[in-house]
Amino acid sequence: MYRIMMAAAAAATLAAAPAAAQTQQGLVNVNITDLEIIKNSLNDNNVAIAVPVNVQVPIGVAANVCGISVLAIREQNNECTAQSASTALGQAVSRQVLNQKNRNN
Repeated sequence: MYRIMMAAAAAATLAAAPAAAQTQQGLVNVNITDLEIIKNSLNDNNVAIAVPVNVQVPIGVAANVCGISVLAIREQNNECTAQSASTALGQAVSRQVLNQKNRNN
């Protein structure tokens, strides 16, 4: 009986995994209005970026840097304003803003 219960629990966990992965597929627009957040995300490197800057990041990263829940982000049409820095946010700024700026020069 114990093995059957463990197998059922494992099957339920595996069945739920694809649903959880689906929530991470969408990107969230994160508005960065504080230059210090950009600098801290890029390890205090001096960058020539004017704020505000918008980048797209996975919803988990957005929830972390915006300081709100995933549900709150969804209620705000997948947009939020960064309140703190993170390495993932810095990588998004580097890929999306700095690389675009370099291509235009």
